[in-house]
Amino acid sequence: MSEEAETIYERVARLEDEVASLRSELDVFKKALRNKIARHEIRMIKEGRDISSIID
Repeated sequence: MSEEAETIYERVARLEDEVASLRSELDVFKKALRNKIARHEIRMIKEGRDISSIID
């Protein structure tokens, strides 16, 4: 086996790092979406509309 070949352990570690990075990005998107929904709900309340929150 070549010294340049990636071991299974190195590959797993690299993939775990990629998954952690993607999860972090997903958390940012989820927070942004929650904020957008909250602003929309506030606007609806100010307009006197009845709302049911979809964020729980």
